[in-house]
Amino acid sequence: MSTEIVESTEAALALQPGSGAPTAVRRYWHPVDKDWLSVPAHGNQPTAAQLQSYGYQTPTGPQFYVSLVGNSDMVEVYRWWHPVDKDWIDMPVGMASDAQMANWGYQSKTFQYYAFPTQRAGTVAVRRWWHPTDKDWLTVRDGEFTDAQLQSFGYQNKTLLFYAFAQQSPSTDLGYFALGTPQKSVLSPVSWSGAGDHPHTFSVLEVNPTQSPSINQGFRYIGYYGHHNCSGLGIARTNDLNATAWTQEPTPLFTGTGERWGNALLNPDNTIGLVHNVYWCGGNPDGGEYYIVGRKSTDGINGTQFTSFVPLVKEMTVINGNPTLFRDPATQTVYLYWFREANGRKEIRVKSAPTFDDLLDTDPGDLGTLIAYSHDVVASPQVMKVGSLYYLAVETLEQTNVWKTRVLTASSPTAQFFEIPAGPLYGNGSACVFQHVFGNTLHTYFGNEGTPGVGNWTLDHVSAPLS
Repeated sequence: MSTEIVESTEAALALQPGSGAPTAVRRYWHPVDKDWLSVPAHGNQPTAAQLQSYGYQTPTGPQFYVSLVGNSDMVEVYRWWHPVDKDWIDMPVGMASDAQMANWGYQSKTFQYYAFPTQRAGTVAVRRWWHPTDKDWLTVRDGEFTDAQLQSFGYQNKTLLFYAFAQQSPSTDLGYFALGTPQKSVLSPVSWSGAGDHPHTFSVLEVNPTQSPSINQGFRYIGYYGHHNCSGLGIARTNDLNATAWTQEPTPLFTGTGERWGNALLNPDNTIGLVHNVYWCGGNPDGGEYYIVGRKSTDGINGTQFTSFVPLVKEMTVINGNPTLFRDPATQTVYLYWFREANGRKEIRVKSAPTFDDLLDTDPGDLGTLIAYSHDVVASPQVMKVGSLYYLAVETLEQTNVWKTRVLTASSPTAQFFEIPAGPLYGNGSACVFQHVFGNTLHTYFGNEGTPGVGNWTLDHVSAPLS
């Protein structure tokens, strides 16, 4: 039986969800425009070198720490540019409407990060001050300067903006596990792969721990892999997760209807549940977007024959993708997580059922619970549980089109998830992370794009002890 559905006996990490954040915000000064600009170090923001090329000076140390992936407990923070005053102003959503900002002469609305509208443990107030001579708004964290100092510098109109973490972490704990050195290219393109299409996602199950010759061709592990384009889904097998000697089936498991992003789950009745996308490259006979389907093996844990697919999440004009399955070891409830894009927001959603069979019977119009989102790209959710915490890995697309991986935690499968201080993880170019717990070891398989935007993807593996 796969240990992914057995709760780890390791103690939970001490760092609780929402007690720290990964992204430092630093303040830059432009001596010509007389403009102070506070900018997060991550995300789709100008780099320090770019800002210096625009005339901004080298920043001081971090002012505060924020998240790039938010939830309903948080507020989006934007910055706006005033071309007459030559001043950037920080503005959380809800403080003023876009129409009001435009009437005041502001433009170039730019998403920055997520913060908290009310104070929570570990956060401090972040405020805005106005300098009438320089015509400049200054963003200041409580504790950087006293009110008397700022007033002596000529600032006035003290205004509360939001709350943010004064430190990246309340302790030395950054909220994740010590990853080893990645193994490159654990799977290779096979004869049925399309030109330039590479293995990209990998969902692994332990189905034959005794290595019986009658099960899974005698192999201990079976993996279902997808491609970065539309070649379909394939099967690979091994007896050693740390080796690159995976045996790949010479023919596809599914191809021809835009199958992508296969994710598997071992069921208590010794069958395998599988979810994936269909029509990812177009061709939906309904004329709609690609969507999420599920199916169940008909040859038990051999996992090579499956029922026809049934829709699990489907909307005509909205894309729903990157499905992942998770069975909570505490309740045995089966959860489906996925990515949805609508109204300019990238969302991570989840819905559940008592069993995988029940999940197959759910209404495909049921959009479940929203647990995380961003104005920028956030997709490819994948969940595991270690101790008392649930770990949600997501991909983001950040500076100069580099794929990155961020991890969030929550205390329940459907709670609001918060970024951990350790982020991004898995290195530049890393996306589509699949976290697997076997025994007391984390085994992760992920796509890595060696050159941003080129598409030279490899499927890599890395492990970490869970102690």
